[in-house]
Amino acid sequence: MSEPLDLKAPAAIASPAEASAFIHSLRRTMAELAAVLAEETAFVRSAQMRAASPIEVRKAELSRRYMTELAVLKANATFLKRAAGPALVVVRSENEALQRALEVNLAVLATAHAVAEGIIRHVSAAVQAKRAPAGYSATGRATAPPPRASAPVAVVKTL
Repeated sequence: MSEPLDLKAPAAIASPAEASAFIHSLRRTMAELAAVLAEETAFVRSAQMRAASPIEVRKAELSRRYMTELAVLKANATFLKRAAGPALVVVRSENEALQRALEVNLAVLATAHAVAEGIIRHVSAAVQAKRAPAGYSATGRATAPPPRASAPVAVVKTL
């Protein structure tokens, strides 16, 4: 079951010290999230799915924190521009780097998913082919099993 959405208003930033602390927190969150994405990407690329699995919890936690901090950033954009304008330029470039890391991570995960799905389809087709009767019809063509003769293939999704 998913967690309920946090519908309270984002925290207000009222001083330059709070702005600086917030930007530092946001940058730290983005750096940690980028590191987790890179680690997960490396594991998935090297087909170490068991090693990548525990990272999912940390990635979800950091993603929630990142989205919460982005909401605070948007709610306090005017004040942050005045109080910490130059730091926001750095945040913007780090955010762009994080977005690129996220795109790479999503592409690697999608590729792994597609490969796994292809393997499952191939195994299913091989199993069905072995179950099919080997014979020829009166016209000399190989007989195909009736569409309803195929049995489902069970897949266990645990790593």
